[in-house]
Amino acid sequence: MGGEENDPPYEGEIVYKDDMGVICRCWNWREAQRTMLTEQTKRAFLCMESIDDTRHEALHQALEELACLIQRHLGGTVKKHLLDARHSEIPIID
Repeated sequence: MGGEENDPPYEGEIVYKDDMGVICRCWNWREAQRTMLTEQTKRAFLCMESIDDTRHEALHQALEELACLIQRHLGGTVKKHLLDARHSEIPIID
């Protein structure tokens, strides 16, 4: 984020993207300037990742805690989805 150059993902790299392009890459480390959160943000896409199958319950707990914090402190509405190799995409519809 903040870079001036186009920095496309590597072949086979996991990315989060929409119809306009990549939102973030490098396991949610490299984010796009056009989708950064600001004080004016009204809609957001947030993601958490876990590649350790033994931490599945911890991921669920973290997702639930984040959802509660968003609702309590920001008045937001939360939709949660879990993706994996068999379920690798979801539509985000207005």
